[in-house]
Amino acid sequence: MTSIMARSRKTVAAMLLVGSLLLLSIAGGIVYTLAGNNPGIAGNGTDGLTIDIYGAAYQNLAKRTSNAYGRGGCTWYAGARASELTGMDLGLHSPKNWYNNVAQTYGFTKSSKPVSKGFAIFSNHMVVVERVNGDTLTISEGSNPGASDAAHGYCAIRKVTRNALEHNNYKGQSFLGYLDLKVSSDNAPTYDSKPADPNAVYVAQGRVDRQWHAYLGDNVATNYTGIACGKLGWWRVVNGDVCFGVEGIYQNELGWWYVNDGKVDFSHNGVENNVHGWWKITNGAVDFGFRGIAANEHGSWYLKNGKVDFTKSGTFVFDGNTYRVENGAATLL
Repeated sequence: MTSIMARSRKTVAAMLLVGSLLLLSIAGGIVYTLAGNNPGIAGNGTDGLTIDIYGAAYQNLAKRTSNAYGRGGCTWYAGARASELTGMDLGLHSPKNWYNNVAQTYGFTKSSKPVSKGFAIFSNHMVVVERVNGDTLTISEGSNPGASDAAHGYCAIRKVTRNALEHNNYKGQSFLGYLDLKVSSDNAPTYDSKPADPNAVYVAQGRVDRQWHAYLGDNVATNYTGIACGKLGWWRVVNGDVCFGVEGIYQNELGWWYVNDGKVDFSHNGVENNVHGWWKITNGAVDFGFRGIAANEHGSWYLKNGKVDFTKSGTFVFDGNTYRVENGAATLL
């Protein structure tokens, strides 16, 4: 009997300890440790949003912040999400002080109405406004055990009404106002060297996913397939994504180009093929004006209008040399 009572006391003590730690985590923002099988933010996929709370911005901020603003807290989450969206290194603390005194130093502005990719600020809480659809807002936030749990980092994506945020004493906090983060894209480019022509497609790295895409303005050009220019060269793009590793001849509005490892090789000269035939490449571009003999690793060839003519047979003189041509293949005589 004594042994059973001892085990019972240990069980109760363990339960009380877990409960007290959970209460502390909710109140102070100290929430959870990383786990390999953690499902991440609750509500992922809501309104098309996918947020990785194990991404670099979230992990880096968690390492630097104090316990009061640690992983899972509302300011930790909002600061990391804003850093992810804007590309700026933001460390948030008091929501009220940040709203009144700090936000403007980053170029953010107050707004009387909700703005997509902005903050809703309360006396001691803050959420990220992700989407605005009339009076319905899609928000993401940390430190909300009512909408999430420890397995999801007490972070959640969900939909609320504007009235619920502003007038219903949200989480027991008084509403202060909105902040516009000046972000027009879910995955804006990491650099500001946009082309002068706002209708031009260009290549840049996404701030959020850190992948390379073709952009039109601040948004990934998901409908674009072709060759697009970036700071590091011209790249093969399919449906808005840069295709590293591909080799071949591909087109954009300026012509046809030889691509190696996903990038136009402007130093390349020779004969290369695609589904339309074999072509003369001069400085990385298909030379449609070329007529003569050119070689590649398979031999020498007769080309007309830049393309190997496999119907050509006979004798042909090029650059002072005489060639015997049979079905497009050339032999020096």
